[in-house]
Amino acid sequence: MNENLYGMFDKVVQSEFSIIEDGSKKTIELGKDGEYGKMETYSLFDGIIIAFMDINIDNIDNVFFEDKISSRLLQINHCAKGRYSYAIGDDRIVYFGKGDLCVSIYDLTKTISDFPLGYYRGLEIFIDVDAANEPIKNLIPDFDLIELYEGLEKSKGYRLLRANEKIDHVIGELYCVDDRIKEPYFKLKCLELLLFFSIASETKTESLPLSKKQVDLIENVKNDLINDLESKITIDELSDRYGVSKTTLKNCFKEVYGKPIFKWRKEYRLDYACRLIEEGELNISEISKKVGYSSPSKFSQAFKEHIGCTPSEYKK
Repeated sequence: MNENLYGMFDKVVQSEFSIIEDGSKKTIELGKDGEYGKMETYSLFDGIIIAFMDINIDNIDNVFFEDKISSRLLQINHCAKGRYSYAIGDDRIVYFGKGDLCVSIYDLTKTISDFPLGYYRGLEIFIDVDAANEPIKNLIPDFDLIELYEGLEKSKGYRLLRANEKIDHVIGELYCVDDRIKEPYFKLKCLELLLFFSIASETKTESLPLSKKQVDLIENVKNDLINDLESKITIDELSDRYGVSKTTLKNCFKEVYGKPIFKWRKEYRLDYACRLIEEGELNISEISKKVGYSSPSKFSQAFKEHIGCTPSEYKK
């Protein structure tokens, strides 16, 4: 069932991948021995599969590439952790993060543009609208997948809903379902999601598409922030360096990475410190200086607030 949908992975995954079958579940391991993560998938109806994604990718070009798919595909994406982006047309990119929900047309919003944080946890439902329309109509007579697809096609190709209680209610339990009821439960939730999007036009949506020029600028800013973690750098310096207003800089950075600039940099420093501790080549004092702290005590306090233990405890 749905071999045509599974076949699309041959067209969009350029890394080595393998499919492991276990009854109705198929696990797609990305990269050699799953080095880039995995997608745990289930066929729900003719033309519909659900994939639970657990991905770690530093360079998305190593794993995915864009290719045309002959089928008319809808995607429903929910982000549980990390950030995800779509390329819209030739020059716009839309980002979404934890708790956000998006329905989109594959060929108008190329399936994957980037995982800005290098990791992503979430779920994705792939829908071949021509194959799935009649099976879904038999279950929901007044619902038409083709109408949903064509409605999106006439607008901007996607509908993005920011995290809210309604989304949590519809999606939340999908991530922790008893194995004995997974298949029927996933089917029920898929139908609920489709009905949810059928009235989503009545729900407030927020998105701030960025141009590729803005995304490239933010990538340069990020590199400035991480290339020398010992340095002090200000918003004013970055604004002058790149010739953009402080407001634009802050808004664009938060849209890409989901956090204010210096909150992101602080967390990056502390996560990098974890890696240095694990490598074991530097002592705590040397690490604190390398990640930009003026004293080991300030570093230890910040580390404990972020990680939940002191650097010395983490080292054990």
